Amino acid sequence: MSPRGGRLPEGIPVELSPTRGELIKHEPITLIWREVLADGRQVVVKLYRRGLIVWWRRLTSSSRVQCEFNGLSLLEKLGIPCSVPLFWCNGHFGLYGWGEILVTEWVAQSQSLRDLLVTRSEVSGFLDLSPLFADMARMHRAGLHHGMLRTRNILVKNYPERPVFVFIDMPRFHHFRRDIRGTRMARYDLMSLCQGLIPFFPEDQVLLWLSAYGIPESEKIDLLVRLKQFRSTKFLRRVGGAEFNVRNAMAKFFTFYPRNAPENQQQKESRTSYQ
Repeated sequence: MSPRGGRLPEGIPVELSPTRGELIKHEPITLIWREVLADGRQVVVKLYRRGLIVWWRRLTSSSRVQCEFNGLSLLEKLGIPCSVPLFWCNGHFGLYGWGEILVTEWVAQSQSLRDLLVTRSEVSGFLDLSPLFADMARMHRAGLHHGMLRTRNILVKNYPERPVFVFIDMPRFHHFRRDIRGTRMARYDLMSLCQGLIPFFPEDQVLLWLSAYGIPESEKIDLLVRLKQFRSTKFLRRVGGAEFNVRNAMAKFFTFYPRNAPENQQQKESRTSYQ
């Protein structure tokens, strides 16, 4: 396969094979494994199988792996811990048929936040998630919407000595050219993540995370109530994904602030609101 968009020279073939690595996930349309490249780097390879019609349609727009590659690349530029993207490609992959592949660096000494919470009961007593929420605020301030921000898509590295929270899996990522804190996109990320955390932590811990994100004191209690009521469903994820696709498309065609708008008006309109 020929890598595209990454750190390896484009057009130079790279050999990847799940039989040479450690299988992580095997589903009808998804295959994920760990492998070692020729230069000695350990990587995670994600292969998404696609029908020929779907594959050809994706050639006219950003594919799932290209979208995820771009999102992770922007996080890396911001200095936010993430699974470092190496390259992506699409085409016909022998026995696996038509599909697309994303290759990222392997995050050593890590496990998902969801698995950590389920298997280590002591975590809720002293694990400080404030750095995670501070990084989420930085991400949103830069206009980046994760789209699938759940506990299974956060890796915890170097636990318990020096925990680092690593963002992964961004196939529904969107990039807006403005600060999105206080918007429906940011609230969706915030609520999706907190849904998997609230059952394990006391309310005072949740309020500390909201402080780290930058929520004003006057709005914390109301937001906490809404976080506890939020339930993500497959239908909601589909509807939300469609809505955010439309919002992102509109943002590309319309300027949010007129260039000749007074500076004080722009500042007033850009205030973060969580109502």
